[in-house]
Parts: sequence; C-alpha cells; structure tokens
Amino acid sequence: MADSYVAWNDAKVEPKIENEQGKINQLHTIINRVQEHNFSHHRHGFRGTHVKTQAIVKGSMTVEKNLPPHLSQGMFSVSGNTYPLAIRYANEPSFLQDDRAPGPRGCGMKVFGVNGPGGFLDEAGEKTETQDFTFNNAPLLELTDLPTTLEIFTLREKYFDDSEILKAELSKRKDKDLQFAPTTLPNQHFMSYTMYSQSAYRYGDYVAKYAMFPTGKLQQELADKAQITEQSIPEQHSIWLRDYFQHHDAEFDFRIQLCRDLDEQSVEDCSKPWEEERYPFETVAKITLPKGQDVFDPKRRAFWDDHMKLNVWYGLEAHRPLGSVNRLRKSLYQASVAKRAEINAVDVKFISIIDEIP
Repeated sequence: MADSYVAWNDAKVEPKIENEQGKINQLHTIINRVQEHNFSHHRHGFRGTHVKTQAIVKGSMTVEKNLPPHLSQGMFSVSGNTYPLAIRYANEPSFLQDDRAPGPRGCGMKVFGVNGPGGFLDEAGEKTETQDFTFNNAPLLELTDLPTTLEIFTLREKYFDDSEILKAELSKRKDKDLQFAPTTLPNQHFMSYTMYSQSAYRYGDYVAKYAMFPTGKLQQELADKAQITEQSIPEQHSIWLRDYFQHHDAEFDFRIQLCRDLDEQSVEDCSKPWEEERYPFETVAKITLPKGQDVFDPKRRAFWDDHMKLNVWYGLEAHRPLGSVNRLRKSLYQASVAKRAEINAVDVKFISIIDEIP
C-alpha cells in the first residue's frame, strides 16, 4: 500500500521557483503596508490577513485508535492520544469585513503537548511543543502559488481603499473566475463549514492535505438553518458563535487526504483541489469543542489578537509545510508578527500551555 503514496521528499513535489527569495521579500513589504493601511483607519495593528476575529474556542483532539501504518504518522502515531487545542475563527480578508459580505472564512489552530519522530522544524516549536494548523472553508486557494500571490497582493495593497477599482483590475486577469470564486462561497454558520488546509504538508513519510469535517447533527443542520442575508447585522458571525458555545458542543473529524499522483494532485498549484471521490479523506482524529465557554470574551479575544502568534512552520518536521505558498508563509508570518508588535507596542508571545489563553 505504501508504494501507492507519493513520498514527501520526491524531487517532483516542490519544483524550483524563479527568484523565489526576491518575490518573498517583495511580499514582506506589501503585507506590512497593508498593516499600515489598517492602522491608518483603526489606530491598531492587525495581522496581514484574517483580520477580523469571530471567536476563540478551546477544546481537544484525540487520535483515533489503531490507525493503519499509512495514517499513523507524526503526531498521529500515538494511538488514542489526546491533545489540548485552541482555535481562532476569522474572516479571511485583510480588512474588517462586514459579515454580510460573502467571502472566505478561516481558522487557525494551535495544538499543545505535541511530540513525534524527527523533532521540530523551528526552535519555537521545540520550546513550546506545539503544532499549528491553518484552514479555510474552500478546498482551493485562488492565490495559486508564490508568483500569483505576489501579483494579487500587489493589487490588493494598491487599491486597499477602493474595492471597485480592485474588482475592475481583477476582472482583467485571465484567472478572473478563480479570483472571484471566494465571493461565491456560502455565507453560513461557522460551525457548519468544512475547513480545508488548501495547501499540502508532509505527513510523516507521505504528502497530504488536511480538513476538519463537522460531524455534530446540529452543526450539519446549521448549513441550511443559519444563512446570513442582507437583513443580518455586520457582526452576525461572532454573535452566532458566542451564543452557540453557551449551549452546544461542536465536533469535527480531523481527516487527511494523501497524495498518490502528482499529475492529478499538484502540491505547487493550490488552485486545483484534489478530487475527493478519487482521493478520499481519511479520519485520523476527533476534535471536540465543549460548550459553556465565552468564545468572544474580551480578555481572550484581546490576548489572541495582540499577543498570540501562529505559524505552520513552528510544528513538527513530520508535518513540514510543502510548496512555494507555504515557504512564503514561513517568513511572511514572522514579518506580520513583527509589524503588529511594533505598531501596538506589545510582546507577541510563544504560548506553551493552553491555560495561558484566558
């Protein structure tokens, strides 16, 4: 069976990108200017993307018991192990978006008490024993790869204060349908979304994408019952999430989709989702987010917004991010954190214990 999976270090997994470091450096400058635009509006420093916090939820992840060898990899190699975790839910754009506006929604997850074969990618992960994951409610990423990301963010920064001109410029592109695809996503309750990693990661010996599938009955019902309309209010998502966790648990399957054919499952081109029927997701862990917590508590929200940092490169070597989009994230997230700390004059911390989060 193992012979049918692509090895993470196969030379074809990560093709060379021309002038990669130069493009990354340009994006550092652009994302910092985006942060400065937001400061000029709000007198506060935000992240470069996923600016609007909707909820911060604590919970746990339990690895499935007796996983077969191809699934028992990295932090999922200890049968039945349970990890504490925290998740921040947010709108994706680089500005404080009205919840009534259609668009991508995302979440960042920090898992605590992690260890595994091969050690950590960065001393930050080794020091804190944490593993970070990021997700979006679409299986594809319209930014595609590093060169496309540079093109799109150049336009987003240039027309930060004029969305109509930005739309006009994006409409001129050959990939315009792809660039506008996020605006067609359903605008429904966060707890009903399937959340995808979009990009690929090492999964022990192999290559995989991750996803969180809602499994609770109420969560699945909310896909139809909780739709945002023009009659909703601009802060609807955070209100819904705060109310939800006062009364209900949430449950997800954490699943992985292994790469078997690089011709059909590109690592470099994130705009092409891996076909799920042909390459199905397989459950490796269960996530539980318990009720009875204030997920929009001011202390919790302010702590995460101003003092927390996530980076998928702070985790295990066994879950190394792959592809040029992920290589960009390594230093871009660091540049965003540094700018946020500078603007707000705060200490952005490495968190090693979940109880450090209010």
